[in-house]
Amino acid sequence: MLRRYVAPLRGRVIKNAVIKTTGTLLEVVLPTILAFIVDEVTPTRDTGRIVFWGIFMAGCSIAAWFLNVAANHMASRTASEVVSNIRQDLFCRSLDLSARQLDEISVSSLESRLTSDTYVIHRFLSATLRMGIRSLLLFLGGVFFCFYLSWRLALVLVVLVIPLFFVIRFVFSRAIPKFRQVQIKVDDMVQVIRENIRGIKVSKALNKTQFEQERYSVVNEDVRQAEVAAIDLMALMSPLVNILLFGGLTVVLIYGAHLAGAGLVKTGTIIAFMSYFIQITNSLLGLNRMFNIYNRSVASTARITEVLDMPVDQSQAVPAAEASVLPSASPDVPEVIFRHVTFSYLGKQNDLEDISFALYPGRTLGIMGATGSGKSTIIRLLLRQYDVTSGEIQVRGVPLKEVPAAELKALFGIVFQNDFLFGDTVRANVRFGRDLDDDELMTALRHAQADDFLADKDGGLDFKLASKGVNLSGGQKQRLLLGRALAGGPDVLLLDDASSALDFKTEARLRGALRRHYETTTIIIAQRISSVRQADEILFLEKGRAIAQGDHDHLMAVCEPYREIAHMQLGRTSRTSADARQVP
Repeated sequence: MLRRYVAPLRGRVIKNAVIKTTGTLLEVVLPTILAFIVDEVTPTRDTGRIVFWGIFMAGCSIAAWFLNVAANHMASRTASEVVSNIRQDLFCRSLDLSARQLDEISVSSLESRLTSDTYVIHRFLSATLRMGIRSLLLFLGGVFFCFYLSWRLALVLVVLVIPLFFVIRFVFSRAIPKFRQVQIKVDDMVQVIRENIRGIKVSKALNKTQFEQERYSVVNEDVRQAEVAAIDLMALMSPLVNILLFGGLTVVLIYGAHLAGAGLVKTGTIIAFMSYFIQITNSLLGLNRMFNIYNRSVASTARITEVLDMPVDQSQAVPAAEASVLPSASPDVPEVIFRHVTFSYLGKQNDLEDISFALYPGRTLGIMGATGSGKSTIIRLLLRQYDVTSGEIQVRGVPLKEVPAAELKALFGIVFQNDFLFGDTVRANVRFGRDLDDDELMTALRHAQADDFLADKDGGLDFKLASKGVNLSGGQKQRLLLGRALAGGPDVLLLDDASSALDFKTEARLRGALRRHYETTTIIIAQRISSVRQADEILFLEKGRAIAQGDHDHLMAVCEPYREIAHMQLGRTSRTSADARQVP
């Protein structure tokens, strides 16, 4: 997966590698130049040569610094661009996933892949281009020049590098699981924080703040203990490495002095060798760090690739040869037909069973039933988020499976039970990317009964909403969402418990506005009898089955559960649906 995203930037990656390699090689050669100056130039007492080589060494240092800075800057840009493209494609693919695929992956996992996993890949790419090339060249160059300067002293290096490598691997191999445990504990802590921030009003209302503080204290302590365990283990790294490093340097000095006394090496060579020894040690630390970053990136890459390469859900696709053009609405053809529809989410137990109804243009269907009875499932099937298990759904006489997705979505205006508002202006939320002017927006908001409270907000349409509309009341949010659904002039309006937060007076005005200004076909899912009593037909569901079907008066006569709800909400002497239609 990474290869295909890096490929378009291959030229930049090669340029970055060349610059980084050049800068690193200039670093590697510096101790050798120093040894040459000490052993060969200084003894001549030629001031001109000493100054020349000193300036030359300083120039190499400055050039190495400049090239490394330039390469690091280029590496960051390259990694950012690659990950930006990955993140964009991942986001777009996530939006195209079918409902079943979303159920399989889960929304929280998609969020994690778009944020944490892409960050891990960014870190890997950036570290590879910056630290990976440098660490490898420092190690290879250091070993080469050590043998070039003195193969005898280089044998000391070989003897010490092996235990040094295993010490580093030992610590890192045990530290990685501990840091993973830290992340798990942090995830648990974040979950508690999210729950408390979202439910802070409930905690205060029930006087449970002390309980929640104690609950947070427990997870916070778990994080502390996990971090201490991981850091204590990592703390072993520096002392162990220093023992080997300084022990090795001691051996180099003692053995080097012996060789110098025998005339086998010079003083500059010993100085250079000590620099290379430290350089090789640091490069091993860098390579081990790269190894750990790589291990994490492999898992993150696999998670992202799973989404990017996930095939199109064929149950949601409409082959061009089978696609049908959706005809215009006709009073003689039902706008929506459900014919003996049965559906199961998991394929084990039916969530809907043998549902049938026909809804003609301009008419209203109300759907009621207990929580979990299948009301919202009917909407999901009509939107073709899922395909029916058996039976058939038609829109304007065309089987739903033959209607292209773009035409189907253009047909509906929808307000879901748990809908959302962006952290943006009212205008942007209601317009929702459509080509609508302010007059159209205000007309829709007026019909949705949102113009009165909007007039009290600073800026009107320019009033800035907080994320999820938390700076509005529940009723105000629902009215803005209704305005958004109405603004597009939909042929079919789907309202899933869309007025539950409205007071009865506002809801009555809303129903009147819909009757006067819109001739849409409407499906209303509600818990209130007042929301559906004026519907042309009401479908009452119980455990996925339609136990009664008809208008309000019919259900009052034949459906005991419906009648009980009506008596509780409206009183024993409720008016007939004909009387109710007189309400303005």
